[in-house]
Order: sequence, then structure tokens, then C-alpha cells
Amino acid sequence: MNYSVQLISGVESASLFLATIPALWISGRIILHNYPGEYRALQIFLWFALGGLILTPLMDFLRYLSSVLTLLIPSSNMFGSVSVFLGMAPYQYFSTIILIQGIAVYGLSLYYVRKLVTQGRLPFIQGLQLSSWEFRFVLLGIAGQVNNMVSGIVVNFVSIYFPSLTAQLDLTQLFKGFWISWLIAFIILILILFCMNELLYRREKKLSP
Repeated sequence: MNYSVQLISGVESASLFLATIPALWISGRIILHNYPGEYRALQIFLWFALGGLILTPLMDFLRYLSSVLTLLIPSSNMFGSVSVFLGMAPYQYFSTIILIQGIAVYGLSLYYVRKLVTQGRLPFIQGLQLSSWEFRFVLLGIAGQVNNMVSGIVVNFVSIYFPSLTAQLDLTQLFKGFWISWLIAFIILILILFCMNELLYRREKKLSP
């Protein structure tokens, strides 16, 4: 492995560990200001749970930054191809798509969550005593969880690899198969969202007088 890539990987690992410090510090401030009482075990549990929420966007930022730096290294084209469901593609394409997808999901999630808070539809957030930057970290944490779920559906599906199936495909079609894999993954995501929306609609219809 290229020395520059090793260096970036090492710095990323150390940074991911160190990111737990600000995450726990921010979550600790929020817990102390909003959950007074004698239930110390509950406070510690919430401290770690909220810390994990805040840690998510910090880790994503560091990973995305590491990915960008790795892609900028000239030797990154030596990483070979990534085999996915129905095809394969160069490492640069795979990493770039994941990066673009993550940024897009974060952007849309932050816009929507902030809009809901402004409209008063998330009272559990509005009821908290938060400074402006603590509020931003909470929003980023929620966006990070949305990104984790989208990645869990899309990227994990695309990453399914059947060697025997890929071996039977024409090598000239493997790059097309790579894009078809992403298309199928997004269709699955849309179907999941559609089914959930239908379930919620039926529930509201039953509850309505």
C-alpha cells in the first residue's frame, strides 16, 4: 500500500477515536442541562446514547475527508476494481458515488429536520435547553442516522457480491452492471419508503373520526 494512503488511514483511525471526546463532552453538557435528578444510571445511559448520536456526523465527516484525500492521491487508480451486485467498477467510482450520496442525504436531511423544528413538529427537540451549536450537533446527529439507514439499504445491497454470477457476465457489461446495481438499490429504498408511507396513511385513516 502507498505510504500516503497508509498515513491517511492511520490519521483517520486516530481521529475517529479522538472524535469520541467532543461527542461525549457535548452530550454530557446536554444531559446535565436537561436531565437533572437522582437517576444516575439513566443519565449515564442517555449520555452514551446521545454521544453516539453526535459522534455519527463527526465520524462521517472524517471518513468522507479521508476518502477525498485518498482519491486525490495519484496512486489511487492502482486500487483496482470493486465487485458489486451484477458488476464491478474502479475504486474511484465506488468511493465517489458513496461520497456524493452521503453529502446529498446529509443536505436533504438537515433541510427537512430544520424545517420541521421551525414548524414546531419536533417538540422533543424544542423542549431541550440547547445552545446554538449544541442544537446544530443534534440536527447533524439526526441527519447522520438517516444517512446510516440509507447507506445500510443502498450501499449494503450494492456491496452484495456473487463471484459465480459475475464470472458469467461479459466483461464489457460489468460497468453497466455496476450502475444497474445502484439503480435497483434505489428502487428498493423507494419501495421501503412507499410501504412505510402507506402504513402510516392507513393508521391515520383508522384514527381519524
